[in-house]
Amino acid sequence: MDPVMDLRNVNRQKPEETAIKSRKFTGGEKVLIGAITLVFLFVFYVTLDANKYKALVRVIEGEGRVGVNPTTEALDFGDLSRGTSAVRGVEIVNATPIPMFIMVLRVGGISELMDLDKNNFVLSARETERLQFTVFIPASAPVGEEFSGRVFLFKVPGPWRKS
Repeated sequence: MDPVMDLRNVNRQKPEETAIKSRKFTGGEKVLIGAITLVFLFVFYVTLDANKYKALVRVIEGEGRVGVNPTTEALDFGDLSRGTSAVRGVEIVNATPIPMFIMVLRVGGISELMDLDKNNFVLSARETERLQFTVFIPASAPVGEEFSGRVFLFKVPGPWRKS
């Protein structure tokens, strides 16, 4: 047998052996893929639609001193001395005919100093609610320290009912 001829036969494979085998999805698999896609798109929409606020406060020297920044784009509590507090509010408007579940997430160093009057509640259709955020500076806070973070306000549409 000719060795050259033998190598040619070894390198030659049948087309069905080299082709990637593909299979069709069953009906159940298609439904599962569709459901996962819908859940992903819903979570993506809720996250993208969330109101995002910068939150910050700076500890200053003195007693009972408060310096407030009147901005509406951020939850800026200004400059506060030890033992003082400040309140900021955010208005939530549901202009849709669908009830919304409201959930607030606070992250960063300021979240430990921040209290929220209401969280995890249902906002009825065409209703407005005002949330109040309160920051209290403890006596142990270091002067000159700036506490910052982010506040995410998620609005999840659905068939919710007020309790």
